[in-house]
Amino acid sequence: MVIRSAKFITSLAELKDFPGRGMPEIAIVGKSNVGKSSLINKLANNGKLARTSSEPGKTRLINLYELNHQLMLVDLPGYGFAKVSHDEKKRWAGMIEGYLSRSENIKLALQLVDMRHKPSDDDVDMINYLRHFGIPVLTVCTKADKLSRAEQGRAKPIICRTLAVQPWDLIPFSSVDGTGRDQLLGRLEALIAPPEEAESEG
Repeated sequence: MVIRSAKFITSLAELKDFPGRGMPEIAIVGKSNVGKSSLINKLANNGKLARTSSEPGKTRLINLYELNHQLMLVDLPGYGFAKVSHDEKKRWAGMIEGYLSRSENIKLALQLVDMRHKPSDDDVDMINYLRHFGIPVLTVCTKADKLSRAEQGRAKPIICRTLAVQPWDLIPFSSVDGTGRDQLLGRLEALIAPPEEAESEG
């Protein structure tokens, strides 16, 4: 997939109508500061599309981005951030649950985990939550540039075991050097291929 256009659509406090609703939606979930905004910017080839911050917990709304007038990236608030109030955590959880349980257009969830660390209990809870709603999951291992090839090789089985995912559903990714970008865009492109094209390829 070649990205020809990418734009921010809107921010929502809850799921409701928005411009472009009806396109295939890709939900992006992950712990606070795992690199969701950086991933969106790298996919879009636009470093300023999604606001990034070194301060965790900056994404407090559901942010929507349109790619190629074909696909909607849905950036959900990060989970597992300790330095917010209990009420704020409940509000974020309600926002995430409301979207995941009610959207009829989710084709895939990208669960981002930091490749340098074993996935947390929050990560395990989230992937089980996605499975509960029958949402296909692709595990994107961010910050892959921080690890050597050998370290990546050791990290993959730990992530696969912890999250109970298959190796082919795991993509090492770096928003710094572009590792995994083409592979991830290829997986997204397959979601929007016309039915006759998908059948001929099969």
